[in-house]
Amino acid sequence: MSSVMPVFIPGQAGRLFAIYHHPATGEKAKKAILHIPAFAEEMNKSRRMIAMQAREFAKSGYAVLIFDLFGTGDSEGKFSDATWEIWKNDVHTVCQWLIEQGILNISLWSLRSGILLAMDFLEDAKIKFDRMLCWQPVLNGEIFIMQFLRLRVAAALMDKSAHPEKASDLKQQLLDGKVVEVAGYTLHPDLINPLMKLFSDNIHFSKIDNINVFELISSCEKGISPGINKLIESLQQRAHLVSVHVVVGSSFWSTQEIAEVPELITQTVNSLY
Repeated sequence: MSSVMPVFIPGQAGRLFAIYHHPATGEKAKKAILHIPAFAEEMNKSRRMIAMQAREFAKSGYAVLIFDLFGTGDSEGKFSDATWEIWKNDVHTVCQWLIEQGILNISLWSLRSGILLAMDFLEDAKIKFDRMLCWQPVLNGEIFIMQFLRLRVAAALMDKSAHPEKASDLKQQLLDGKVVEVAGYTLHPDLINPLMKLFSDNIHFSKIDNINVFELISSCEKGISPGINKLIESLQQRAHLVSVHVVVGSSFWSTQEIAEVPELITQTVNSLY
């Protein structure tokens, strides 16, 4: 049996493409790590790092599932048809698939806005999870989407024939139930509006006790950002066991060229012990 297995998992809105890593130890998998991906182009930019990390998890005896949400990657559907409820259901679907494979303990591993999807999913989840690994968590869905909308505003500024736009106007179009296209992605209001309502103050991980937060910084002098500090304090007040890991490295999810941060991979594996 190959240690890496591509699979299509039947989902609510369409089949979900996934890569399943068996434990490299050759043992029958009892514990697994499920990756909750980043948004849009950040997901594509991060694929190499995600694959590298998955292989290291497998070497440590974990099964790992990397999947594409509905309308993204090699999963069925169009991005323009994706809604937040569909994506939440996708997470539920792949969790159930892992359980059907005999997995007893599932940990979640998010990148960027994936933490907000994981958080919202956990509100209604029926199972207990082992731990949460958060890579560079997005702490405010509205700010995140406003930054994404500015990509279209910037593109319009570069095109002298284009009508000038404001991110706030594009946001209002979404709130009014209209579809907005940004950087080649057609945004459904039922995908974006729920995401904009999520932020760190209402992050609750009631079904996870052990949480590891990883923040990348450009230099040792930077230190932990105020937003991450606030998140850590909030989680600790709710009796979560929280560890924060600061890693010097490039923002691989947004760099022009595909980038690697080996130290992040090392620290993430070490956090499991």
